[in-house]
Amino acid sequence: MTTRYRMADSLTQACIFLDLDPARVLRASGLPADWLEQGQNDVDGKTVFRIWSAIAAEADRADTALELAMAYAHGPFVPPVLAFSCADTVFVGWERLAVFKPIIAPMEMKADRDDKAAMLELSVSVPGERIDSCMEQFEMVYLTELVRTHTGRKITPLDIETQNDWKDATKIVDFLGVTPKRTGRTRLILRSEDADLPLISRSKALWDTLEPQFTRQLQEQSNGTTMVSRVRRVLVDGLPGGCTTADQIAKRLNVSKRSLQRRLTEEGSSVQMLLNEVRSEMSEHYLRDSDLSVPEISHLLGFRDTSSFFRAFHGWTGTTPGSFRTDAGPNLH
Repeated sequence: MTTRYRMADSLTQACIFLDLDPARVLRASGLPADWLEQGQNDVDGKTVFRIWSAIAAEADRADTALELAMAYAHGPFVPPVLAFSCADTVFVGWERLAVFKPIIAPMEMKADRDDKAAMLELSVSVPGERIDSCMEQFEMVYLTELVRTHTGRKITPLDIETQNDWKDATKIVDFLGVTPKRTGRTRLILRSEDADLPLISRSKALWDTLEPQFTRQLQEQSNGTTMVSRVRRVLVDGLPGGCTTADQIAKRLNVSKRSLQRRLTEEGSSVQMLLNEVRSEMSEHYLRDSDLSVPEISHLLGFRDTSSFFRAFHGWTGTTPGSFRTDAGPNLH
């Protein structure tokens, strides 16, 4: 089954950051004008590259990659970046980036090192596609700014290797602090001591909570996208913000409420069934594998008050959150 990627939010955000007309980008990408309003707006890998090329062409300026990378490096936060930010060191974060990058893009990363340096290499996972100059510049700026932001240090890469000739990229080269070398591959190289710097954002507790969710998303990505998996993903991401209703979920998925309910019925499920399943699974995970308080867990699961969570949890398990945590025993890493 072809891997699909959610691109509606990314396309919209890029158009906002670069002040582009979404309709022109869609047309240049070969997508219908109402694509952003359609329910089925996941795309295959080749379309991801067409969208990227259309954005670069519509922006048509030398600093497109720099402008877009700096905006994305400071939000929105996506699974690979959150995985990186929770790591103890830069290199451990790179290893996590390499694992979870495929959730959001048809790209592969490989982290490697020797005694003197650490390397992060990028490649595409779609046959017949390649990293163009604008995408390569974006990734190098983006990754460098991530390292600088999460270490609190203005680190200069030891080296940058590229597949493309970076023409008119003076601002980007000045930002990076190193002149790229065209070697036929895309690699960001740091000094070994910089790769071992601790991240100021590191959080083992948060990572223990996020890792199972990201692993599930990665598995769903490789298995293909169903409406059930899409709704589960929305619930995992949206419950802390109170996303619990069919209307809210439909809005996040850019589908009508009727289409959402019909697709779930066809797949033998419903919004309420999935809401209960996700809340039940996540509540047990939080109680067993974190030291979050019951009120904190109640909030993360989108309950209005703790008593509602107590009643729901008892309905799922036949016991109270406190008794479940006691019976589960200490399982914190």
